Amino acid sequence: MPKGIAGQAGNNSNTAQGLSNILTNNAASLYGSLAPELQSEAAHPPGYTPSQIASQNTAAQQSGGGSQAATVGAGGLYAARTKNAGAAQNAIGAGTRGAGANLSNAAVGVQNKNADLQQQQKQEGLTGLGGLYSTNLTGGENALGLSNSALNTEMQAQANNPWMKLLQSGMAAGGQIGAAALGG
Repeated sequence: MPKGIAGQAGNNSNTAQGLSNILTNNAASLYGSLAPELQSEAAHPPGYTPSQIASQNTAAQQSGGGSQAATVGAGGLYAARTKNAGAAQNAIGAGTRGAGANLSNAAVGVQNKNADLQQQQKQEGLTGLGGLYSTNLTGGENALGLSNSALNTEMQAQANNPWMKLLQSGMAAGGQIGAAALGG
């Protein structure tokens, strides 16, 4: 191979090593900002904010209160229509118990949704960390592989240089002549 190819292969190796350095520096920069955020998300997922939880609980309480008020109102209307004040008490009691159960279920549901969201955020943080690691490791390794390939090309170009072969055979012949002249 001509000498220019060996030089180009050496330049390619330097470029690949430079790319590896750039990827390494980018990785360090990314890790400096993203990794702490992802680690925090994985270790302490925020879930809903306190105001979001409060809003969900308030909505559930308003719904429970509305159900209770409707039950009492309907019971009072029934009692007025039938002119029997005690007729609606069982229905009002059942409505009150139902509203309380619904409110309790809603409050537990808010807590369950918060726990589910925290688990999802934790997994997203861990997945993000894994992706950062994989991307940077793969990029760096690929760049070094390009460098190795370019260096191999350069070595082959130097080994196949006809001038180098001629020089090496001349040196070998000169060494044999010199050894013969010295009586060796």
